[in-house]
Amino acid sequence: MFRVRQHYRYTYTAPVWDLHQRLVMIPRDVHRDQRLLQHDLSVRGTEGDHRITWERDEFGNRVARVVANRVPQAIDFEANFRLERRSASVTLEAPPWRNDRERLAYLRPTALTAPDKRLTAAALDIAHDAADANERAELAHVWTAKAIAYRFGVTGYSTPAAMALHLGLGVCQDYAHILLAVLRLLNVPARYVSGHLIGEGAPHAWVEAFIERGPGMIDVVGFDPTHARRTRIDYLTVAVGRDFADVSPTSGTYSGPAQGRLAATKEAEVVELDASGPAEAVA
Repeated sequence: MFRVRQHYRYTYTAPVWDLHQRLVMIPRDVHRDQRLLQHDLSVRGTEGDHRITWERDEFGNRVARVVANRVPQAIDFEANFRLERRSASVTLEAPPWRNDRERLAYLRPTALTAPDKRLTAAALDIAHDAADANERAELAHVWTAKAIAYRFGVTGYSTPAAMALHLGLGVCQDYAHILLAVLRLLNVPARYVSGHLIGEGAPHAWVEAFIERGPGMIDVVGFDPTHARRTRIDYLTVAVGRDFADVSPTSGTYSGPAQGRLAATKEAEVVELDASGPAEAVA
């Protein structure tokens, strides 16, 4: 069992009003072998009432919409949840798409994963060396893990894969966007995953590739190119999409001339281990 606390605070230089915030901070009830046990979302700092409504996006993510009339100084969003993951042998499962049109969402480039000549050349080299889709995905992961060096503060959430590759530096979302760009060039459907890695102080991002194994069945392979490894039981999924823009944990608008500053904290920990299941490493 795992416990996560995620907190965001927006501090404003003057009062703001008509605030509309979209939050993707709490996982869906069930995601593959992961099950949500308990969750809570609190909003503090508004003047007067605020309203929280819940919805599902096109990928099945749990989305909170917050509307507040006025915020005098700062607003806090805090998510707390517990979930469990079961260590299990790899099994085939149904794909996340229902038809060819939905499948294309995991193959088409997005604004953040649009390929350039260098990404295209890397994909062509991998396609030449790989025997099948599984090997193409593995080689794409190996290439991406070496393509840039980790450095915080060089890129931002709106930095495209090609720019991060050009800079040679980036963080987890850049590694994920680069890998997605290459996988999609190789005709391997894949999605961006936003969540938490036990032992890290900030949210994390990785990629799930879909290896098709016949009509209506796939292998889902989790790759973390930031750490050059497959994902493990200590990777906790919050949301999935085509790229970061689909799963941004907090985004929104407000009225007023004030400027806002965002601060964040996170705690993620193991609270119970099931010793009866197969052993699997947890950092």
